[in-house]
Amino acid sequence: MYETAIKNVNLYVVKNPWKKWVFVEIETSDGSTGIGEATLYTGQFSVKERFKDVKNFIIGKDAMKIQALKTAWMTETFNRSRDLTNIALLSGIETACWDLVGKHFGAPVYSLLGGQIRDKIRVYANGWYTSIESLEDWGKAAKNVVKRGYTALKFDPFGPGSGFLSEEEFRNSMNIIEDVRNATGDKVELFIEGHGRFNRSTALRIGRYIEKFENIGWFEEPVIPEDIDGMSILAHSLNVPIAAGERFITKFDFVRPFEIGAIHVAQPDVINTGGILETREIASMAEAHNIAMAPHQAEGPINTFITLQLDAMIPNLKIQEMFDEFAYPLWAWEIVDRKPSVENGYVTISDRPGIGLNITEKVKNHIADENDRDFDLFSEGWEKRGFR
Repeated sequence: MYETAIKNVNLYVVKNPWKKWVFVEIETSDGSTGIGEATLYTGQFSVKERFKDVKNFIIGKDAMKIQALKTAWMTETFNRSRDLTNIALLSGIETACWDLVGKHFGAPVYSLLGGQIRDKIRVYANGWYTSIESLEDWGKAAKNVVKRGYTALKFDPFGPGSGFLSEEEFRNSMNIIEDVRNATGDKVELFIEGHGRFNRSTALRIGRYIEKFENIGWFEEPVIPEDIDGMSILAHSLNVPIAAGERFITKFDFVRPFEIGAIHVAQPDVINTGGILETREIASMAEAHNIAMAPHQAEGPINTFITLQLDAMIPNLKIQEMFDEFAYPLWAWEIVDRKPSVENGYVTISDRPGIGLNITEKVKNHIADENDRDFDLFSEGWEKRGFR
């Protein structure tokens, strides 16, 4: 008989140059372990401190009874989906439980949830433009990405733009898009990242400009994530797909966007949703509305492997975001025991137990403190993400 009551939780805030990572490790009574990730941009230490307030929902609970743990936590913490610190920690614990269960039964997580429907995942490159110094550098960097086998890439060409763009800023941004397209050709799919920067009129103007290019895969977060009606206007006015969802919290934030056709591509982030089960439910909701899935993943390597477990089994997957080859420090591959291998724009799904990854003792060599700041998406030079 095995004992799977959670007896201890280790939380590691890791010193990544542009966004500190929060790794979660649970330990059970029989010595089993599982890992997850709870990275919350500009809120990592809050997540770690949150554990002190909710540990009674975790310690002593059976790691095998994931739905029961999640349901009780969401109900009894009372704030539910309006507390993102709570949700991030919940996601980290939930995914760590799935990792533990998979390792216990010697099976990948996707095998426990219906099995995989694909062996390979198409991925798109992000974070590839950290060395940009001039307009010409955009095309050169993009061409190098394509040479590595990627058939799709994403980028934010808008600098620190917010609300409106001046005529000079608008022209410079459009020049960047055209330079990247000219360098990569019309067969490579381009995703234009808006980071929720714009009001409706500016987003509409940008959308009108980029819709003339047939290989624009989507315009992402063109307006602030709260402006669901604005997204709907754009989705019904432009010939460019609208993508959003990375900042939606749990499945409940996806209900109205799906109902009114505000987005064409859903981008839930496992950490912001509440974990693997919740994200799979969002995928089913999207499928019922004939909407594609392209999960967001701009956190650490653990969340990459968690998200790939989902990608393996959701039928309406379009593509997966991939930062790992471009915007992680070299030591990132010392603190975990596996790196995703991208070949011709695809990642092969691992058949290792759990999420397919473990952390190493070297994680303790890269612990952050309160003086380590995250980058600011609305400051000059943010594109470098701390890599200078």
